[in-house]
Amino acid sequence: MTTVVKKHEFLLPFARIYTRKLDDAFDSIPFQSSAFFGDEGVPALTSPMTWSPEAVSVMAEAAHSGVPADLRANEENTVPSWLWSHKNNSSRYETEADLRDIFNRAVGSATAKAWKLGLFTSEKHARAFHDEARHAFMQRHIAVLPEVIASWGLSWAYGIDEEQKHPFVDKKKEFSTSVSNAAIDALVGKTKNAAAPALWKKLFSLREKGVSTVSLRFSDIAADWHSSSENPAQAAIDLLALRHDDGRINIHALRQAARLLTILLDLHSRPDVTVGIANLSPLLMASGLAYDSDAGRAMAASLIALVTAECTATSAEMASLRGMSDDFVSNREFVMRSLRNHRRAVYGDGNDYEKLSVLPAPLPLKNCPDLSLAAEAQRRWDEALELARAFGLRTAQTTDLTPSPALAVLMESASQGLEPMAQLTSLKPDDSGAPRCVLNPVVDEAFARMNYPRAVVSAATQNIVGACSLRKAPRVNASTLKAHGLNDVALEKIESYLPCVNSIRLAVTPWIIGVDFCRSQLKIPAHDLESPRFDLLRRLGFTDAEVDEANTYCYGYGTARNAKSLPLRHRPLFACGDEISAEARLRMAAAVQSFVSCDAGFKVTLSTSQSVERGADMALSVWRSGVKSMTVVFDSSLKSKPVAKSAVRRIKATAQPMAKPVVSPQRQSVRKHAPVLSARRSPAVRRGAR
Repeated sequence: MTTVVKKHEFLLPFARIYTRKLDDAFDSIPFQSSAFFGDEGVPALTSPMTWSPEAVSVMAEAAHSGVPADLRANEENTVPSWLWSHKNNSSRYETEADLRDIFNRAVGSATAKAWKLGLFTSEKHARAFHDEARHAFMQRHIAVLPEVIASWGLSWAYGIDEEQKHPFVDKKKEFSTSVSNAAIDALVGKTKNAAAPALWKKLFSLREKGVSTVSLRFSDIAADWHSSSENPAQAAIDLLALRHDDGRINIHALRQAARLLTILLDLHSRPDVTVGIANLSPLLMASGLAYDSDAGRAMAASLIALVTAECTATSAEMASLRGMSDDFVSNREFVMRSLRNHRRAVYGDGNDYEKLSVLPAPLPLKNCPDLSLAAEAQRRWDEALELARAFGLRTAQTTDLTPSPALAVLMESASQGLEPMAQLTSLKPDDSGAPRCVLNPVVDEAFARMNYPRAVVSAATQNIVGACSLRKAPRVNASTLKAHGLNDVALEKIESYLPCVNSIRLAVTPWIIGVDFCRSQLKIPAHDLESPRFDLLRRLGFTDAEVDEANTYCYGYGTARNAKSLPLRHRPLFACGDEISAEARLRMAAAVQSFVSCDAGFKVTLSTSQSVERGADMALSVWRSGVKSMTVVFDSSLKSKPVAKSAVRRIKATAQPMAKPVVSPQRQSVRKHAPVLSARRSPAVRRGAR
């Protein structure tokens, strides 16, 4: 890269991607009043109409309850009036009741600070940053945990002292430990270390003591990449929302999201917060890419490579304006070596790395379905490395793919991090506001991309979602229920209630069809009806097998596993949940780990009856893949599946004792790669609000 890097040329011309110059950031978003919810369990918070009550409830944790009812502006001649801070002018206090208030103070305070630091020399550019960030938050292109954002801007907006809140992690029934390369050597039996086998036995026998989760961190691999601390993602980017109309990733919008989060976290002094991703698995499905495929892994690697590169480059740009962090100064050699290795991986290098004990998976360019995306990741890593060399970094730990349950609810995402979709359905309110199980929209996109006939789509949809009706169901249907004494009125009540529940046992009850009806027409004694264990379907004579068959017809399988209308060769595209094997999840984690600052968030669920050897073999496979950590969740509800002996033999046969680290010669300057994709130009990307 030959570009001459100059200071103060970064944040000033802040581009508009999501908003238009003359509109307010929220003008295009329809809102619903806090009175809309009308439920004491849901906090009263005015929010966009697209937000679910559950998402609003999670975000309500960021609402401050001590807001002065009257405020007075602190006039500052050197600051635009819309960025003036405020002070208390009242003895009455209120609670924030509008999401706009929360995001206005979170972004407005950051914009005011940036203005005073000289990050913007034009009010136009400050306005652009302010609008883009607020719009991205409200549309959930980006999200930050409510407990992190709760204190942002309180002093600036309300004259309230800010107290940083740190997310609380419940470690009960969890066990975490670090595993060294020496322990791996002992595991494969190549060195004499009696303590190591005992360690493995201890780790995987903790399940007997009620420990549900075991986390292993491969300390030497993490140290090779200067990833010394566990820092789960507390912010995320919704990949599915940042697309063009034709389904391709909007590269400008994706870069903008990563850039906004990095700047906001820096201005709010939160270098401990890392950036993750949401809806990767749905994005792959909508793009016609199977999760467990070479193309799917290449797409995921390209996306994450670009996100990490953008976060790193932006951190360097902030360092040019605010100064590099003390952590970077004291660890410069290690951080720069890690950045050079990230860059080598994005160019597809298989072996040419510096001081890595386990070689990572490079970006498989030949399999990438979007070469413009891979080319942009390469270009941005070139810039990130040169910027970091020139100005340092504000933080070296920028990205982490560990799933966050709270962010999943807030963003209403079908997956977080590298997790596959749990099922192909989602709940959506109908016209009456009642939740209804529907096909996830990305499945429809995949159907359209595969160009299936209408009959194939209809049959597959019913198999996944179900008919949500018992009229023509097998075994338990309108005819058989009438034969057992139910009339048309009772059947209509059941039909109307089926969308509100997920089991026909919850719809065919005395409380739905009427207790009086059950007494007078079905001749069921009152004391039976009052029993909490009363099962009307069983009382009518239906067997569990008959009820299960009808239930599947009504509510579907939730997956395409039994969708016989779909071509067998296309089934992997629609695989979800436990259809994605632990090995497939590991292959995905290995494909992206080279491009993540922290962890790939690899998690596997095993039966509590799995052997210690099975867990140890899985851990060995993770280590050999260059993944920094793994989390094992023991589930007593799962049945242990036997492991093929051939697979165990293959793992052990390929396991090698630790050799000396593969070290490339140290360079004074980074090798100049040929522009792998220079013949392809990134297409012009449409800008403007989606």
